[in-house]
Amino acid sequence: MTESVSLIEEILSLDHADSETTLLVGDVEYHRTKDGPFPDHQMRISVRPSANCAALNYMDNNDPEMSIANSYNTIRPLPKVDLIFNGTTGAVFPRTAVIPLTHARSALHEWLRTRQRPTCIEWRPYDAY
Repeated sequence: MTESVSLIEEILSLDHADSETTLLVGDVEYHRTKDGPFPDHQMRISVRPSANCAALNYMDNNDPEMSIANSYNTIRPLPKVDLIFNGTTGAVFPRTAVIPLTHARSALHEWLRTRQRPTCIEWRPYDAY
């Protein structure tokens, strides 16, 4: 767990100007490719430390209520920052997904402990894949 928390801190210090970070965690193999097994929980992260913000995308293939969700910011006005959702395609998170860096940190720590969608932040369904 100590190494995982250190990795989270390193990720949160990176400026994701061109690509996102994707973390996988789980006890059960969801599917396998030539690259190996993939667990059933994924967290996509994009951070802009200079703006003190981040955006999260959570995927749990076994969650019947919300299998894919974005972090959701209830504070208005929304931050005027574009965070990379997919560096390969150039897609960005909707601005409603941009949350304070401290909230993202709390959510990622909770995710590591529970291996479930964090409850310490708001989420909205996201199905634009």
